Amino acid sequence: CTFAPLHIKNVMPRILLALLGLAFCAVASAATVEKLTIDGKAVTVKVPTQAAPGKPWLWVGEFGGHLKKLEDGLVEKGWHVVYVGVSNQFGSARAMATWEKAYEEFHGKRGLSAKPALLGISRGGLYINAWARLHPDRVSVLYLDNGVCDIRSWPGGVALTHQSKGSAKDWALYKTEFGYANDDEAKAKSLQPAEGLLPAIKAGVFLISCHGTADKTVPFEDNAAHIIKLWQDNGGRMKLWAKEGGDHHPHGLPDAAPLIEVLTAEAK
Repeated sequence: CTFAPLHIKNVMPRILLALLGLAFCAVASAATVEKLTIDGKAVTVKVPTQAAPGKPWLWVGEFGGHLKKLEDGLVEKGWHVVYVGVSNQFGSARAMATWEKAYEEFHGKRGLSAKPALLGISRGGLYINAWARLHPDRVSVLYLDNGVCDIRSWPGGVALTHQSKGSAKDWALYKTEFGYANDDEAKAKSLQPAEGLLPAIKAGVFLISCHGTADKTVPFEDNAAHIIKLWQDNGGRMKLWAKEGGDHHPHGLPDAAPLIEVLTAEAK
C-alpha cells in the first residue's frame, strides 16, 4: 500500500480558499437578515437575494422564525419575511397602529406587494385576524396555524365547547391592554372569532388552516373552526391541513413544501 506525499505548499492555499469561502457564505447569509425599529418596536426582515415578481411577503403575527423551514423556503423563492415585535398586545388597536406604520414602510416605501400573506401561529392569530378585519384588501392569504381566534378560549380559559388550558397571566395582560375592568366585561365585549371577517372573503382572501384536532391549549372547535365555517358558508377559497390527534405543538408540517406551494400560488 502506498500513499501520495502531502505537499503542504500545494494544500495550504486550497484550505485557505475554502475557509474564505465559508466565511463569505456566513457573511452573505447574515446579510439577508435586516433588523430595524418601527414605532419603537423591533422588526426583523428576511430579505431574498432576488425578489420574486410582485415582491411577495409573509407577515408573521407572532413567533417570527418559529416555522424556519417555511420562512427560509419562501425566502429562497424570492419572498421577504417580516416580523414586528408587538408581543402581549393581542391584536389591539395599539398593535394595529404599529402594523399600519410597518405596512407603510414595507409596501409604501419599499414596494413590497400590497397584499402580504399573513401567518398566525397560536396567539399570532389574533393579530392577523385583526389586520384582515381592518384591511381585507391588504391581505392575500390568511394562514392560521393552531391560531387563537377566540380570546375567551385562550388565554381566557373559558369553557366554550371545549376547555382550554388558558393563561391567567396573559388574560390579565389582555384585560389591561383592552381596558376591561373585569372578567365579565372582557367576556362580553371581546370579538367573536368570525366577526368582521366577511369582507375578507369578498376581497378574495385565501384561508389556510393547519391545526391539531386534539389541541388542548387552543381547541380547534372554539377557534379556527369558526373561521373555516365562515369561509365555507360564503364560498371562500381555502386549504385545510387537519393533523388527526395532534396537540398544540408542533406547528406547521414536517415538510413545509405543500404550504410553500399554496402560499406561492395564492400570493397576489
